[in-house]
Amino acid sequence: MLRAGVLLVALFSLLGCGGGTMPFAPAHSGSSGSGASTTSSSGSSSTGSSGSGSSTTSSSGTSSSGSSSSTPSVIGPSEFTFSGYDWETHNGSAPPVGNVNGNVGTFDPNNVTVGSELALSLTQTQQGSQILSSGSEVMTKQTFTYGTFEFTSRVDNVLSGSDSSGFLYATDSTTEIDMEQVGNKPDAVDCTNWQGVSNFQDTEITGFQQANTHVFKIVWTPSEVDWYVDGALVVSHTDAVPSAAAPFLFNMWGTNKSTWGGTATIGPTRYMYISNFTYTPM
Repeated sequence: MLRAGVLLVALFSLLGCGGGTMPFAPAHSGSSGSGASTTSSSGSSSTGSSGSGSSTTSSSGTSSSGSSSSTPSVIGPSEFTFSGYDWETHNGSAPPVGNVNGNVGTFDPNNVTVGSELALSLTQTQQGSQILSSGSEVMTKQTFTYGTFEFTSRVDNVLSGSDSSGFLYATDSTTEIDMEQVGNKPDAVDCTNWQGVSNFQDTEITGFQQANTHVFKIVWTPSEVDWYVDGALVVSHTDAVPSAAAPFLFNMWGTNKSTWGGTATIGPTRYMYISNFTYTPM
């Protein structure tokens, strides 16, 4: 997920930092990268990408709305267990690339709810000339190397001014592998891998409505990164393949930029629901 050469505002240890620290903000987000714009068999047309390339196909997902959690939920834990892994919540500044045009993005642990699903939320409010974007971010306390990463998610209330992502990230993007969805492109998912702050490959895939439930999968090997949606391979990258161990993160944060994430939508709360996460070592 995250694109563009913007350095992070705050870094912290990958191993075992607790809630209340500054967020593990990725170095990249915001501008389009190299690669391809592709479409799926759902019949929707591409909303555009700066790259060029081939077309791939897959299903458009299963329609769903609202949280299906039927078990007691916990709001804002600093640490929690989900899908068999230990996670932590983050607070502080969201990725700096989103903080333009008067937008002030932050992460708040109280925007994280843990039950049978992991729910992240984002709300944008107006305060004078500023837009306050209160989002959410969680990260595994474990780091990972090569293997298969799979998660099932949907976005509820898809609106301009948001970025919802599942991704691997190590300091200074020595490893960064993203599946990223932005609010102004409701049928797109952006697949990006980085090996350092300037070496990357990026492809935007369209035809997958964020509001529907999708199974997303990343297969990371020493020579290649493959992305799957709903069981179908949508793109493979062989450039800028990273090798450093990295934790896995989910986040949802606000934007106010027409070229990335879209202009802010003031008022409504939107949600990213994650129903599972798995890792299978290579």
